[in-house]
Amino acid sequence: MKPKTQEEAIASLLEKVERVERKISGAQSLNGGFDKLLLEVAHIKEAQVEILQGIRGVKKNLYEPDSGLFSRVKELESESARRWEYIVETKPVVGQHQELLHWRKDAQKDLDEVEDLRVEMAKLQDWKAGMSKVMWLVGTAAAGMWVKHFMDMLMK
Repeated sequence: MKPKTQEEAIASLLEKVERVERKISGAQSLNGGFDKLLLEVAHIKEAQVEILQGIRGVKKNLYEPDSGLFSRVKELESESARRWEYIVETKPVVGQHQELLHWRKDAQKDLDEVEDLRVEMAKLQDWKAGMSKVMWLVGTAAAGMWVKHFMDMLMK
């Protein structure tokens, strides 16, 4: 579109200059936008540094040879293997121990029975000794009576 008159051309040019001026005055990059952008970039860099430090901390916690997660897991695995070997080694002994406990329980019952039999045997021996004395007494009395009876017969 070509302006027909010089005034129209000037009006059109003024309108375009106003549009450019509005764009320039509204542009953030020319009105402190770069400062805000630089601040945002600085915040982003700080966040990146914090994230990087966090990742380094996580990496250290994972891969540290003495206290890292992987070393602790390896220690636990070796400890678990050592305990498993101990369990495998002691399982037969535990079984034998259980058998010995049952045997001991049965043996204790037998020992109690033997002790009861000993007490009973001691009582029987005391009874036997008493009966033996009684039998000697009865036998001696009977022999004395026979001797007396025989002597009475001889004296008659």
